[in-house]
Amino acid sequence: MKAKKVLAIVVILALAVAAVTGCTATQTGNDKNDQGQTVISVGNWPTKEGTALDLITKQKAEFEEANPDISIVPDTWAFDLQTFYSKAAAGQLPNVYYSNFTEIEKIISGDYGADITDGLKRAGYENVYNESILDLISRDGKIYTYPTDAYTLGLAYNADLFEQAGLMNDDGTPQQPKTWDDVIEFGKKIKETTGKAGFIIPTMNNNGGWIFSPIAWSYGVEFVKANDDGSYTATFDCQEMYDALKFISDLKWEHGIFVDNILIDPDEYYRQFSLGNVGMILGAPNMVDRLKKFEMPFENIGIMPIPEGPAKHVTLTGGYTATVSAGATEDQIDAAIKWLEKTGKGFRLDDVGKQAIEEEYQKKIATNTAVGIDTLKVYKDDTEVAEFRKEMLEKYANVDLNHVKLYNESLNDTSIELHPEVEICAQELYGTLDKLIQEVLTNQNADIPSLVSTANKEFQSNYLDNLN
Repeated sequence: MKAKKVLAIVVILALAVAAVTGCTATQTGNDKNDQGQTVISVGNWPTKEGTALDLITKQKAEFEEANPDISIVPDTWAFDLQTFYSKAAAGQLPNVYYSNFTEIEKIISGDYGADITDGLKRAGYENVYNESILDLISRDGKIYTYPTDAYTLGLAYNADLFEQAGLMNDDGTPQQPKTWDDVIEFGKKIKETTGKAGFIIPTMNNNGGWIFSPIAWSYGVEFVKANDDGSYTATFDCQEMYDALKFISDLKWEHGIFVDNILIDPDEYYRQFSLGNVGMILGAPNMVDRLKKFEMPFENIGIMPIPEGPAKHVTLTGGYTATVSAGATEDQIDAAIKWLEKTGKGFRLDDVGKQAIEEEYQKKIATNTAVGIDTLKVYKDDTEVAEFRKEMLEKYANVDLNHVKLYNESLNDTSIELHPEVEICAQELYGTLDKLIQEVLTNQNADIPSLVSTANKEFQSNYLDNLN
């Protein structure tokens, strides 16, 4: 133990020295090169020859020509927790680095991102963000990261099965199951009239836990708590978790609306839905890529808001964000925002940006990809980019827009809480939840409180207690 403690102290001292002596522009405040240009390093730079590298190289050349006072320095580092903390301590993070929404909380709470509020104001970003997104990227009225893309889970449904079960309205929109109890009732109607399963979730490859998360949150479960000392505590051994798992169990044992084979990996999940063997699943807009694989008729694709739980109305959100590293100067922050706008992530659009977005939709049509399901908007509906994207979505839609209308409209519903994935050991948690889901679907008499208690303890001891 003494040797381990000594080693830990040595590592900490080494990182501390690196933090003090780091020679990056961010840490020293020296943000200029010999030519007097503001220098920003940009992470996630492609390493392989190809379209992505060609595009960003072209963007870099055009940007530097239009902004001769700024120099872009490529950095190939991509976010991963194995190297993030040491690079941050050593002052070696790129000035602009990218990560998933999962990392926003640790970036902000750990002071790894610059406060870019004033820089955004200087660039005209006041009152442009979707309020739900603003909540994710802000603390105490300050903005610490620049969101680029976002999505939420909704309740996908097979429109043909809904029609057969009498669950479609005269205007071509679906009836909406508002709660999980309603999902059960809708599922029963589908089962009774068509003989098909009413509602399923995946149970394997960590996808079961991922899809189950918003169901559990809606019952009031929070899986992990961050402690003041930097440690984490598993917190899902609770009545709310028992109730959420009982809901899953009842789908099969009490109501008979689950499929017979409960071992469902992601491919099987979307295959069953595509083939018309199940009426409802949870899915994100990009599910159409999976459905395409199984040739689901576009007219059968529908999606609407996720149902409300006993505790709250919540859905899983994900996305991508760019962070300006802590310690960046005002000039670097301004340069970073300009660069992000150049790469098409801003709320303003020029003719080149419009052309790129339209070509994006044209490519989807050319490759026979379903178009019409909207994604969570980073920016408000009245911004240039949101208005133009809506115009293109409707222009190129090849799904029935009435089948996706309720979901598209719900993206502006601020009463639905957006909840990112757990910030630590997410995949390990999903694997743990997979096992619980499998157990309650294979054993009608499963002792849910005992199973959950054991899983909570093992997740704590096997993962959370072993974090560096």
